[in-house]
Amino acid sequence: MTLTSGARIGAYDVSGPLGAGGMGEVYRARDTKLDRDVALKVLPEAFTADPDRLARFEREARVLASLNHPNIAQIHGLEENDGTQALVLELVEGPTLAERLDQGPLPLDEALSIARQIAAGLQGAHESGVIHRDLKPANVKVRADGTVKVLDFGLAKALDTAAAPAGDPLESPTLTASVTRMGGGPILGTPAYMSPEQAEGQPTDTRGDLWSFGVLLYEMLTRERLFAGESVAQVLARVIDREPDLSTLPPATPPPVRRLLRRCLERDRRRRMRDAGEALSLLEEALSPPAAPERAAAAATPPPLHGWRPRVAWAAAGLAAGCLLAAAAFGILAPASEPPAVRRLTLELTPPMMRGLMPFALSPDGSTLVYVNDNRRSRRLMAHRLDQGVTQPLADTENALDPFFSPDGEWIGFFAGSGPPGTSERMQPRWSLRKAPIRGGAVVTLAENVPAQRASWGDDDRIVLGGLGGLLRVPAAGGTPEAVLPDRAVPALAICSNPHVLPGSRAVLFTEFSAEGRRLKAASLAGGEPRVVAPDVVRATWAPTGHLLFRQTARRREDGLQTVASTLMAVPFDADRLEMTGAPVPVIPDIGSIAWAADGTLLYAADPGENEADARRTLVWVDRDGREEPVSTPPRAYAKPRISPDGDRIALEIATELAEEIAIHDLRRNASNRLTFDVPWNSSPFWSPDSRRVLFTSPRDEGYGLFRKAADGTGQTELLSTSASFRTVSAMSGPETVVVTEIENVTNLADIHVVSLRDGGASEPLLTTPAIEAHPSLSPDGRWIAYQSNETGRWAVYVRPFPNVDDGRWEVSQAIGLQPVWSPDGGELFFLEVTPDRMGFMTAVRYTGEPTFMPSRPVRLFGIPRGIDVGGVFRQWDVAPDGQRFLMLREAGEPREADRGSGSRRSGGSDPLRAPSALAGARELSWVGNWFAELSARVPVP
Repeated sequence: MTLTSGARIGAYDVSGPLGAGGMGEVYRARDTKLDRDVALKVLPEAFTADPDRLARFEREARVLASLNHPNIAQIHGLEENDGTQALVLELVEGPTLAERLDQGPLPLDEALSIARQIAAGLQGAHESGVIHRDLKPANVKVRADGTVKVLDFGLAKALDTAAAPAGDPLESPTLTASVTRMGGGPILGTPAYMSPEQAEGQPTDTRGDLWSFGVLLYEMLTRERLFAGESVAQVLARVIDREPDLSTLPPATPPPVRRLLRRCLERDRRRRMRDAGEALSLLEEALSPPAAPERAAAAATPPPLHGWRPRVAWAAAGLAAGCLLAAAAFGILAPASEPPAVRRLTLELTPPMMRGLMPFALSPDGSTLVYVNDNRRSRRLMAHRLDQGVTQPLADTENALDPFFSPDGEWIGFFAGSGPPGTSERMQPRWSLRKAPIRGGAVVTLAENVPAQRASWGDDDRIVLGGLGGLLRVPAAGGTPEAVLPDRAVPALAICSNPHVLPGSRAVLFTEFSAEGRRLKAASLAGGEPRVVAPDVVRATWAPTGHLLFRQTARRREDGLQTVASTLMAVPFDADRLEMTGAPVPVIPDIGSIAWAADGTLLYAADPGENEADARRTLVWVDRDGREEPVSTPPRAYAKPRISPDGDRIALEIATELAEEIAIHDLRRNASNRLTFDVPWNSSPFWSPDSRRVLFTSPRDEGYGLFRKAADGTGQTELLSTSASFRTVSAMSGPETVVVTEIENVTNLADIHVVSLRDGGASEPLLTTPAIEAHPSLSPDGRWIAYQSNETGRWAVYVRPFPNVDDGRWEVSQAIGLQPVWSPDGGELFFLEVTPDRMGFMTAVRYTGEPTFMPSRPVRLFGIPRGIDVGGVFRQWDVAPDGQRFLMLREAGEPREADRGSGSRRSGGSDPLRAPSALAGARELSWVGNWFAELSARVPVP
């Protein structure tokens, strides 16, 4: 429908046309309510006549409206008037990039500046799960102040019409047609800018956008189209079959831009760049000034102001410079032999850093920071050159954790893998130990199936790893891990973590976590029993100044629950005798992770809640339509919430730096009280059917203990059974019989057992196969057991008769199925369902039990909202007694779907196969230059 000046749609008065294309006609309009100009995109008539397509578009539009990025033109709303549907868009003044290119070639700096802003917009959208699918010069606008805005984000998918294109195929029409060959799908986009897989009608993802970005960047640099032709078919054929020719790039094109184009224009999308943040890093490298010719000169000067925020104003800096000049004139400057002054700056990280126990490392010469980026779908290592202000991703470091440098600074070691999401580190997930050359090159795997409990690279070129029951050592060239400590050198089931190899590789420091508490220990690497250095010490390192640096935590109580604050302590330490030679002195308060370099550079996270134990979550109720209602509890490190059968109380874990506690929250009184005090680690609460007692698991010297205690805190804790395997109670089949998941190894050995609480914990296997069986749940009438298994190679939810499990079996999930729970009032089975595109849903199956188990077709109740942690190995949600609400954990700082403008009964949410990060990504680190001088002055070494 064509609109004329003076027409009105909703609150918008049309002023005149702005343009037209395959996605509809665009008009300038005036918002009479907010008194602003907007753009109205009138949707094609074929689109609005199709109710299914219109409904799908409305869902897509809600997601697109949630995008908020300075380089993306926003969607304000969707209006309807007399059958005319129109999108209300941000009005961006200025020419399109296509119009700008028509005026002549772009100067290199301008082209790179525009490309950098486009890449930033792509990164922001991709991290929100939105793909453009039709990136081209006509969909990019450049305002007069140089700000770039990408238009029509995601609309190629939302506006998937069947209309054929018309006009010149090189003039960027949006093609939305169908491929009729076997296996083909809809073609969405503009022929000259499509990726090969788009042109073939195959599914596309972020890599398709990066191909289009490469084509667009090439055109900006050369003002030539990379793929040209006289018809749509000819252009598509060349996109599909012709290798991009980059030989015509201008000679002045910087090497990082050439690398970027090669990576974006890889025909094999498996090898193509997939992260827009990587493209952004290469462009920023190209726009940055060249590095200093010598590393020593760079190390002697503060990091560049790019990416840094000085703590003092420029006026103060000018005054200081004037004072220095005056002092020099009168000959009163300090002698050149005096150590340089301590300098303090704040390093701003782009992309932000993942929060965790040890998310970053500093090279020995202080020139390079390596950290884990905060991206839930493509976590990887980022290398930030402090002397250049440039950040680049390290190739092939996906799913990396805990980076650490080699003594020469040439290699970065790390753990990699897909350890079970939601798994506590103390439950011993297994990982691959790898190393990557810091200057680029192939990643080398050193050992498989190792524990991820931190690592330290000794100057004897061997790496020491923390682990369960001791320490392991692996050659830096790769090999079989070997034990460092003698047998029985530490208590049974103790975790030895945070190793730090001392100079000369003669000894190692480590923290031992056990039922006796936590202790800093030291052990000779030549053999011998470890010795206690100090109690209650975490993450100790020895500095070349002769100091031991470690964190000390102080307890405090808030709202009846224990929290901690951490302070960096320093104490003189004799590395030969392995003992302290003075009293610890506090040097930096409220500190998280730290890293230092031999030149005296210090980096630290000034955040007392940065570590995993202090992760903040809130409790929320989510109804069957996905609407949230907060529970009045303060943010804490909550885990595994379980609702009492009477619905009045919640039992849950609360982690602190000092312990993992079981607490009870009374919903009637809105008050919480700690239930456990005996040992530092108490896990996996489960209610008795009468709501009077809570069962939980704790480690003991002889293994894992299953305990029971009155929920009101009275009486003694009762030991019910012990086992060498970790057990989590998931159901009770009688007053003194429980059904448990028994975990030998978190990654691949989990079975379901029945344990009698009367006979000292006698265990009988119920479901034991080479596959993993977990999360058992008994129906209210006790006739059926539901559980999840990967027996077919993918997770699915099954139901069997109980206790005669061999009498039948039914698979009730259709996609990936996880964590089944029966509705307490009977009649339904709830579980998490994960679609092929990894979107999670709360799903329900109704059933009848006569004459046998008869499940209905699964019904998706709501998409798992972003920021909700549903867990992995351990279930992080529960069902209310009436089956109408779900108790869930929301990550602190993550907005609710309603606040994001995308709440929907059946909308997809977060990826439940990846646990969300505990907190929003850290964007700042404190940098201190020449800090060792200050340390030596404050804490003298005898």
